Amino acid sequence: MPGGTVYAVNRDMEQNSDSAVSGKEMEETIKAEIDEIEKYKWYLGERIGHDPLNDRSMNEICKEWIEKHAQAFRKHWEDVKKNRCS
Repeated sequence: MPGGTVYAVNRDMEQNSDSAVSGKEMEETIKAEIDEIEKYKWYLGERIGHDPLNDRSMNEICKEWIEKHAQAFRKHWEDVKKNRCS
């Protein structure tokens, strides 16, 4: 995944974060988001029958995932982290 894509996810997360997190927590969260974006790209490919990168850039796919799924994923991720610590 291009470095610019990771920055887009990171920048969006920083702007929407209500609480400060450690570097390690941020890194874990970003890696989890990247995994989810890769799954989303795979799902899109299955749905359209070919690699979505034939039609769109990875940045476009990332932006779409952020707009459609990031908020719900982050809530789920926070719940998972809370349960791990409990």
